[in-house]
Amino acid sequence: MRPILPFLLLALCWTSPLAAAALHFHAAPTDLSAKAVETLARSSVKQVEHFFGAPFPRAIDFRLAPDRAAFDAAFPPALGMGKTQCWMVGMGIADLMVVLSPSDWKAEACDHDPADQQELQRLIAHELTHVFHGQNNPHGDFAGEDDLAWFIEGVAVLASGQLTDARVAQVRAAIAAGSAPAKLDDVWSGKLKYGFAGSLASYVDRRWGRATTRRLLAAASNAEALAMLGTTEPALLADWQKAAR
Repeated sequence: MRPILPFLLLALCWTSPLAAAALHFHAAPTDLSAKAVETLARSSVKQVEHFFGAPFPRAIDFRLAPDRAAFDAAFPPALGMGKTQCWMVGMGIADLMVVLSPSDWKAEACDHDPADQQELQRLIAHELTHVFHGQNNPHGDFAGEDDLAWFIEGVAVLASGQLTDARVAQVRAAIAAGSAPAKLDDVWSGKLKYGFAGSLASYVDRRWGRATTRRLLAAASNAEALAMLGTTEPALLADWQKAAR
């Protein structure tokens, strides 16, 4: 029996559900940010897998674009992105993740601080959550799922750690003032969209549990998501706002 035990242990380690996914990292050899970004990306992969309690189904193609032109050119034509706005520095879908190099943020980005490593780590984890989501969704690029933006973005805010205490306080104040979204379509909009979407996703995660959050990754419409939750849009919004006060 002795020779069998090492092989059993090896098999258990090899099939561990939290084994890190393969990350294929691509960056220009001269990019001074590449090493730090890759390190953050690898730790963020583990963070996302830990949140969902499951590995990425497929390998991750991570591209660090050296400038805005390269960032825009990396997007698949089917997405129809064209020239991106200065605030956009990351994108993630099932088969591709692109981040504008922090080395270029001062020149071609706005509302982002290249010296803030926590912001960068959360941004990378946010986009990696989209990759994980896309790999578990019928539409890897979320085509036709605009009405699910509250969950697509909300779960990325939640899993990445972007639902900060400050955002929670802003959501609470907005609800108290009667200015919270009245429709799911309005959750991912306005100045508080990160807070609203993250707070709603957090409520769903607490109320129905992490297993349900994972199941929702497969939803392709609000109708499917609400059916999985066994609730209605008005009831979901009302219960969330009550819990968030």
